[in-house]
Amino acid sequence: MHNRLNRIALINLNGELETLSPNGEDRRTLTSGERYFQFPAWSPDGSRIAAVGGTREMAGVFVFADEETAYRRQADPHSVFESDQDTPIYCYWSPDNEHLSFVTARAGEQSMELHVASTRGDAVASLVSQPVATGQPCFWDWSLDGKRILLHTGASNDDGSSLTFIDPFNPASNRAPIAKPGLFQAPGIARSGRYFAFAQVNRKGEPQLVVDGRHLSQRLVIEHQGIAAMSWSPMRDQLAFISPTEPVRTYYGPLRLLDAGTQDVRTLTEDIVLAFFWSPDGRHIAYFTIANVAEQIFDMVLPNPEAAALDGGFLAYETDGSEDDMEEFEEDRVLRLNLWCVNVESGEQHLITTFEPADLFVNQFLPFFDQYALSHRIWSPDGTCVVLPMVKRNEEGEDRPVVCVVPMLRHGGRPRIIAEGMMAAWSQQ
Repeated sequence: MHNRLNRIALINLNGELETLSPNGEDRRTLTSGERYFQFPAWSPDGSRIAAVGGTREMAGVFVFADEETAYRRQADPHSVFESDQDTPIYCYWSPDNEHLSFVTARAGEQSMELHVASTRGDAVASLVSQPVATGQPCFWDWSLDGKRILLHTGASNDDGSSLTFIDPFNPASNRAPIAKPGLFQAPGIARSGRYFAFAQVNRKGEPQLVVDGRHLSQRLVIEHQGIAAMSWSPMRDQLAFISPTEPVRTYYGPLRLLDAGTQDVRTLTEDIVLAFFWSPDGRHIAYFTIANVAEQIFDMVLPNPEAAALDGGFLAYETDGSEDDMEEFEEDRVLRLNLWCVNVESGEQHLITTFEPADLFVNQFLPFFDQYALSHRIWSPDGTCVVLPMVKRNEEGEDRPVVCVVPMLRHGGRPRIIAEGMMAAWSQQ
């Protein structure tokens, strides 16, 4: 019988990296408090955790072993990359556990650099000394064997935009363009390796979702509106995607499912979906909808993917400064989300819970959910729960960010607080 690791990594309110069991027990603090960390990513085998972090003077990427130590803290984590000029903002393990990819940005420059580093000791310096690609924005997916990267760089209207497969261990190798990138963020490779997906704009300027691969006699093309966000099933050649029903510069919209083998497309929900995540067994999808924001300020409160990709945040909500206007905004700006679960086979869906998400989850995680879904898991390994950062009021009447485990099966129970924290990720095993 497979022995699941089944642990959760989180960043506490002091910016420290911790791990714990889903019941909140066996808690380990892996950092000393000297650096402030963000977005912990488990290696696929669950043996290590990578996180970006640093001080005001120096930022870097660090790797930790989830082990109990004599002092309960690892004061000297394994440094993969450090710089006083380039700030790492995201990291993603290769599926074979051998390498860590991450992207860095330099203040004042409109470009990002993609790095790939070996996590095997002395090999780090030689691989991380030079970036393997540049471009802004920068999104990518690893092939299952860890030998290739499907890379999307640049905005759709940028002459320098690119979509190509690269060999990260031979950056000078041929990079034949696949297509002119369209309105999307993260590309995706099916787990089987038979297909890959992206978006393009045809000669008429119409956005299209494309599935390609060596098992297709010709590309499968699906027209869509606005921007498309997509994610492959972890078990089957099924691509879930969302896009709006009107030509607007966002990807919020109905959740649809494409079977690459049969080429059938069906709608799983007509709701306006903000983000979605496959369960590990590919049987269910967790998705989020907005719960309480008035229709007239919908676009002003939700993260806009295009703006987020360029500026890393929300569109600004402008008021006229009047007391009535500000009071109305204060009431509406408390964002609440509905968490749903849909059975992919039957299409049956049910509401799990309504909650107020933590700021970092809304401002950074959701706008780029299609990329984070590849690297940071919210589902438990057995597919029964998800872990989410929420805002809860404590006994002193203060709103505090907490990490909650949420049962995903119907009538499975209420969200359970396991710790205070700003973000969390579940181990893949």
